[in-house]
Amino acid sequence: MIFFRHFINTDPPLLVDLWNRQSPMAGQIEKLTVLLCEKHLFSKPYFDPNGLILAFRKVDQRIEVAGFVHAGFSKNETGSDLDRSQGIVAALKVLDSPDSNKIAAQLLQKACEYLADKGATVIHAGACFPNSPFYMGLYGGSEIPGVLEHDTNFVAACQTSGFAVRDRIVVWQRSLLTFRPIGGRDQLAIRRKYKINTVKDSAPQTWWSNCTLGTSQTERLSIYNKVDQTICGDLSLWDMEPLYAGVAKARGIYGLNVPEELRRSGIATFLLGEALKHAMQSGIELVEAHTLESEPAAGGVFQKLGFEPKYRGLLLSRPT
Repeated sequence: MIFFRHFINTDPPLLVDLWNRQSPMAGQIEKLTVLLCEKHLFSKPYFDPNGLILAFRKVDQRIEVAGFVHAGFSKNETGSDLDRSQGIVAALKVLDSPDSNKIAAQLLQKACEYLADKGATVIHAGACFPNSPFYMGLYGGSEIPGVLEHDTNFVAACQTSGFAVRDRIVVWQRSLLTFRPIGGRDQLAIRRKYKINTVKDSAPQTWWSNCTLGTSQTERLSIYNKVDQTICGDLSLWDMEPLYAGVAKARGIYGLNVPEELRRSGIATFLLGEALKHAMQSGIELVEAHTLESEPAAGGVFQKLGFEPKYRGLLLSRPT
């Protein structure tokens, strides 16, 4: 018999045990702890126990946890509060069993009902940075790319629950053990004209960024014109711990931005190359970035600098 209930304060060890019994998955932390749950989930000011729903199975006289789903909301345009019209199913985990697909579908349905009751008109399966209220550093890598394509239970439940794929995200990785900066006349000309500025642990700009990345080590690199000091692009790096703990010293890239009028000028390539050089000099071994599959030009910049596609995430949505 399967039954469901909302999260209560004694549940963290159950969630941790269920997570750690999952088969190893690229892009997902293997060893979760109660302390990590507190930091990445329960300490968020918008955490709602009613949005975390657990499934239990009664076997003889024993009650066993069978799965859980965790739902939340996106940010508003200014990052000053939640946008409750945009619901997010941030995680869906079930233990392998003959009825795991059924349990996953039921959990997903209950999450959708919770979000609809709170005012959501659209529901997204999986978070997508910056609309990632939970699990940064636990799932998905540098920018939580929706639902990982190889997260089969989550994907299957979405497919049977009316979610449609609106795009895919490519997860790129670059080992810095063999990195060498790009040379050439064009890059040399950019170096003469522009300069890189690096700010470590820059203060979060909004309430939302403070909630999601405020406890992580971050750096912001900007490129500006030496003559008039005009900012011509920027990107940020963050420490992806604990996802790569014990594997490699890793940084995630997010927010690579160059104005439209300066694109295809080599500035993005130069900025990215300087960021990789900076990371390498800081002892970082691996850098990760995400791009939309529908924007191949962005992927081309990373590919030019030796990034390799490792796996993909799915951006899935449905109306309530």
